[in-house]
Amino acid sequence: MRTDFQLYIRGDSWLHRLDPRVKLAFVVVATLLAFLWPYVWMQIAVILICLLLLWSAAVPGRRIARLWRNMGIVLVLVFVLSALFAGGDSPVVFTLGPLQIRVAGIQQGVLLASRLMALAMVFAVWLYTTDQTDMVRGFVALRVPYEWGLTLALSFRYLPTFGSLYARIKDAQQARGLDLESGNILDRLQAHQPILIALVVSALRHSEALGWALEARGLGSTLRPRTVFKPLRMRRLDWLVLGFLTALLVGGATLRVL
Repeated sequence: MRTDFQLYIRGDSWLHRLDPRVKLAFVVVATLLAFLWPYVWMQIAVILICLLLLWSAAVPGRRIARLWRNMGIVLVLVFVLSALFAGGDSPVVFTLGPLQIRVAGIQQGVLLASRLMALAMVFAVWLYTTDQTDMVRGFVALRVPYEWGLTLALSFRYLPTFGSLYARIKDAQQARGLDLESGNILDRLQAHQPILIALVVSALRHSEALGWALEARGLGSTLRPRTVFKPLRMRRLDWLVLGFLTALLVGGATLRVL
């Protein structure tokens, strides 16, 4: 599998060694603060903190840049749609045909786009530094059923797999003469049909093989209690980070209410 599509980045930083439950708590706290404080400065603060965390974990800059590049189209689309169709009775900045661009619409577009990027960065901190096995162990330690945690971890695990598979099928079809660039947008969408068919067939084969593998390993068996090789244990750093996140959430919620 191409490394470009892998989410987890191997490392031995303090963030990689942090308990997966604490990193999940960071996701929850950062997400709640981003929604509790609907201001652009809060979203920028969350983004900067996530960038600092990724830098401390030695995450390659090209991976962070790729995330921003992939999110760019979505951010522009969110901003444009909000600016065009929101704004209420606020002052008009300029008129674009039958549409009026208002101050409140621009402000809402900037807020929504920055919040979306902040959430993407928060989940990047979690996904880039947490192995899928640790995710499952973290969910099980939080009393989530093992099958639920495994399903979520496998979904994250196979998204990069199918992304890499799509790229390989696309390259192979183009090498055989498939034209994906000419014609209007409907023609280009129709040209992707053989790629999607091959991708669906491959996905079905992967799911069948995965089902056999899980069945061979006794998934769902109740004959013996499930054991783990390395049980999770909270260390001093984990408790310190968890306490800081708790204080941050309580303080942010209290200030917001007051």
